[in-house]
Amino acid sequence: MDSLTINTVRTLTWSGLIPFAALAVINATGAPNWLETLLLAYPALILAFLAGTLWTRHLLGERTRPRLLIASNALVLLVWPAILMPLGWATLWIAVMFGAHLALDEPWRGYGMPGWYRRLRLAVSSSAIAVLIIGGLIGVSLHG
Repeated sequence: MDSLTINTVRTLTWSGLIPFAALAVINATGAPNWLETLLLAYPALILAFLAGTLWTRHLLGERTRPRLLIASNALVLLVWPAILMPLGWATLWIAVMFGAHLALDEPWRGYGMPGWYRRLRLAVSSSAIAVLIIGGLIGVSLHG
């Protein structure tokens, strides 16, 4: 993969944290309901996107475990109700789902992925989880 593509992947991946940070901010400051719903839907969509990594590995024969296919679907179904939860609790729930995905996906093990991508996935997923936890705790402490 050429350096332009790698830089594009890195830029898009790190930029994807912006709505996560915005979610943490609105947990502290409040926002109109439509904006809360929009910002809660974003990490749910990202989790659905990431769930595809479990399918890809299975289909490529790198991790042929049917339980990962079932888990990927379960994660998406479990995160979906978050858009109806109170903001602080929803943010914490989404963080738990991202943590579960990270544990299932195990980017630190490699599975044929280049080192730069494994490090990126681990760093960005960990950052997303941290931002969600902080935002959720702020929201729960301020708004119940």
